[in-house]
Amino acid sequence: MKIGLKIALLPFLLGIFTLSGLAQKGVEDGSRYGHGEDSIRCIKNLSLYREYVKHGNYDYAIGPWRIVYNECPKSTKNIYLDGVKMLNDYISKEKDPAKKAILMDSLRMVYDQRIKYYKQQGSVLGRKAVDILRHPEYRQDPDILEEAYGYLQESLAILKNKSSVAVVATFMTSSIMLFQNDRLTDLQVIEDYALAADILDYQFGQKPGDATILQIKEATDYNFITSGAPTCESLVEYFQPLWEERKGDINYLSRAVKFLSTLECESEPFYAMAAEALYARDPSAEAAYGLAKLFLTKEEYDKSILYYQEAIDNESDQNKKGDYLYQLGFITNVQMKQPQKARTYALEAIKLKPDWGEPYILIGDAYAGSKDCFTDEFEKTTIYWAAVDMFTKAKSVDAAVAEKANERISTYKKYFPDIETIFFYSLKEGDDYTVGCWINETTKVRAR
Repeated sequence: MKIGLKIALLPFLLGIFTLSGLAQKGVEDGSRYGHGEDSIRCIKNLSLYREYVKHGNYDYAIGPWRIVYNECPKSTKNIYLDGVKMLNDYISKEKDPAKKAILMDSLRMVYDQRIKYYKQQGSVLGRKAVDILRHPEYRQDPDILEEAYGYLQESLAILKNKSSVAVVATFMTSSIMLFQNDRLTDLQVIEDYALAADILDYQFGQKPGDATILQIKEATDYNFITSGAPTCESLVEYFQPLWEERKGDINYLSRAVKFLSTLECESEPFYAMAAEALYARDPSAEAAYGLAKLFLTKEEYDKSILYYQEAIDNESDQNKKGDYLYQLGFITNVQMKQPQKARTYALEAIKLKPDWGEPYILIGDAYAGSKDCFTDEFEKTTIYWAAVDMFTKAKSVDAAVAEKANERISTYKKYFPDIETIFFYSLKEGDDYTVGCWINETTKVRAR
């Protein structure tokens, strides 16, 4: 009987072991869904939570999502994408700081688990940092800012030129904010900017028409320059100790010249060393521009103009070429007292950058400074009509120069001829009038 009982129980016992072997979670056996009843549970909850997420019903989605997240973490990458979406929504709506902190810890865990099961550490760390800092209260916390900065640093070190532009922008913003909170040195911010600028320059070179990359490049440049970290002193302190080791490195020389030039540090002896070394190794447009700025500082205007012209001739970037033309026009007008040439350069800059107001301001200044064109007192006043036209045009194409343009308009309107003088010359307000000499502009008669 005992033997018979054992034989009768054997299939039952085998059945138990077989069923428990089939019922196993994916988190336990490394499979996508698990096995047996657990796989059915996983698929059911996966389908259920995704349907709720699709319709924005996060409160209903979070329960089945949590089951999938905990029990079958390799079932789909959507677990992590959807989890981040829901948690960000909860964090943004939560008012209790303690509860918000718990939710933020959950967000971190979702990203960490995604790395564990799906790798892609570089891109995921970058996303993790961007998501942490998307919430304003955490951007103001230096400790959390420092944590996110570490993720961003690691992300850029892994992905380099393949980094997301959003990650690059957030990295630079966090670097500047940490500097302003005394958590980073000015030299570290300069180094961070050098890294960010290299990546953005590379990516814009690959996609030269990409408006998003250009916008982030310009914002990054502006934020860096206005951050307080770069000064002539700090830039020299950063670059000069590297001179002996890297003076043959074109990238190093180019960056040194660019940074120092941007902050108008051309009078620094180190700038001259770097600019001349860069031109000797790579007589590019950028190197020629570096020497143009150097000789401008030394008031050797003829040499400066020669290098400006070389930079213009060799520059393929239309924005930079427009900048160089404008600067050359400014020098020609102010230092060389050649307003007609200045207008020529300004008009060429306008062709390249039609929405930029500064070249119109330059032309207006050139007109306003050309009274010597005429001997007749009335004709001398007509130049101000043409000048004001240029200032008006400047602010119509570029709101950024409106204040500067309005100041000049207010100043030069005072020099318009009076109504009696206009009548004396058989003119009336609103008539067309061509200002002579080299200006040769048709304008409208106006009285002061």
